[in-house]
Amino acid sequence: MNGVLGMLDMLLGTDLTMTQKDYAQTAQMCGRALITLINDVLDRAKIEAGKLELEAVPFDLRSLMDDVVSLFSSKSREKCIELAVFVCDNVPKVVIGDPWRFRQILTNLVGNAVKFTERGHVFVRVCLAENSNVEANQVLHGAMNGKGGRVESTTNGAFNTLSGFEAADRRNSWQYFKLLLSDKESLLDDLEGENSNQSDSNHVTLAISIEDTGVGIPLQAQDRVFTPFMQADSSTSRNYGGTGIGLSISKCLAELMGGQISFTSHPSVGSTFTFSATLKHSYKDISVDSSRSLTEALPTAFKGMKAILVDGRPVRSAVTRYHLKRLGILLQVVNNMNAVVKAFPGQNGATGSREKASILFIESDFWRPETDVQLLNHLREQKNGQLSDGHKVVLLVTSEADKDKYGSIFDIVMCKPIRASTIASSIQQLLKVEIAERKDNQNRPSFLRSLLVGKNILVVDDNKVNLRVAAAALKKYGANVSCVESGKDAISLLQPPHRFDACFMDVQMPEMDGFEATGQIRQMELKANEERKNKLASIEGSTTAEYHLPVLAMTADVIQATYEECIKSGMDGYVSKPFDEEQLYQAVSRLVVGTTDSAV
Repeated sequence: MNGVLGMLDMLLGTDLTMTQKDYAQTAQMCGRALITLINDVLDRAKIEAGKLELEAVPFDLRSLMDDVVSLFSSKSREKCIELAVFVCDNVPKVVIGDPWRFRQILTNLVGNAVKFTERGHVFVRVCLAENSNVEANQVLHGAMNGKGGRVESTTNGAFNTLSGFEAADRRNSWQYFKLLLSDKESLLDDLEGENSNQSDSNHVTLAISIEDTGVGIPLQAQDRVFTPFMQADSSTSRNYGGTGIGLSISKCLAELMGGQISFTSHPSVGSTFTFSATLKHSYKDISVDSSRSLTEALPTAFKGMKAILVDGRPVRSAVTRYHLKRLGILLQVVNNMNAVVKAFPGQNGATGSREKASILFIESDFWRPETDVQLLNHLREQKNGQLSDGHKVVLLVTSEADKDKYGSIFDIVMCKPIRASTIASSIQQLLKVEIAERKDNQNRPSFLRSLLVGKNILVVDDNKVNLRVAAAALKKYGANVSCVESGKDAISLLQPPHRFDACFMDVQMPEMDGFEATGQIRQMELKANEERKNKLASIEGSTTAEYHLPVLAMTADVIQATYEECIKSGMDGYVSKPFDEEQLYQAVSRLVVGTTDSAV
């Protein structure tokens, strides 16, 4: 599959007609889907064999949640459904665990939720498990009073949920969701009672819920939900297909993390899947590997800025507040545009900071064109002009089609799902806010080229097709690539001193695999470093850099080639095959930059 997908990628880089490009892209999409299925099956086999080991590395939980949402943003916009994530304030920023496996559970559950939802919302929420238990107790008391487990409607027929559609689990309704937003910890302490103490202060147990307003699961199929490739009934499978193997794997992974997974579902209403995971508390300021996140670090230039949001849905407005708070933006929520006139800085005696620009966010379903356009124009025409020159209006929509519909009225139309990083980007564009650009924020293709151009890279693989694919990917960015087909050939070329800046090493090769070859390379470097050290010992004040060639494993075998095995053998990391621009960027930016100081 590495060869198939790699050649398709090379084909897409050639001059194709629109029809040919469509065919190639479709084949590539199908190939990637097959790779995902193969990896799922291999994961399941590894779990059943008891050979799956979890990593224990620090990671930024909120950035990871943003990453997962971004994966499904295009599909949610296509379906015009709300997709949102919320992480409670008391959840640690950095935790220690296995980010890839944690992400795998989330991706499986959110992917299914989006797949089976045609209207309404998919809402992902993370809180501490003990706080989730508070809500569970409240639901239990409600059930005892005859209220059941579903969300009650408000007086206008809508429901107090993210989108206003009915949900299967009351714990994500506003009545219980607002308990998690209180700044007074005593409120939760009173509700938790004797359950408030954690048994182990070094660990934190998270409860993650994924709520959808989709088709729901028929009662007769609910006992088979975690069976691989389960299909609810003929009509559902005809329209949506089955669940694949993802739920089965997610259940196993949650249990490996010391948690469990459960669900509540009502046909034609929706489902809520909840899983728990026990991770380690990161009390110290531990460095997080930014390469594990698709999102960039959030800027601090907006701290203290004020904004107003027009939204009558409490759960949704809390989500918006959560993302703005991460940027340091203070948010005031109102129900309609009439309230904006009174609340906006400088209007009718209202006071606001002139040092920080105010932005008005409006949810599209609370925008009334017949009356609100006039109110908006009134605000813009004020001579004291808090909306003129630097005070902007942003409309929040769920569909790309709405951008053309409302584009002429608003300063910017932002398509949800919103994330702190996308809000920051839009505000920067609107207000021309200067943000210090990090090195890894540059245009990735040009940045990759600046790192690779002129570099001498050795690619080692016993498969000629894989060699062509890897070499073509590296040459695309200006690298000088040499290829060999065995570990023994690689060793002969990498005897110090040599001319190479990095090596991409296949793991599974006949006679000598990548691990053994790397081990011998490290032994040669160790011997060469000792010899140089002894020669220079008699020369006072002389120093020299040690030999250390960055070696990256290339593998499609998710069972045998784990990150830990690669590091143990002396490798500096690994790239899964087929690797793409994103993986090259992450690997090269961490390793090749450092070779300028290496001894060659």
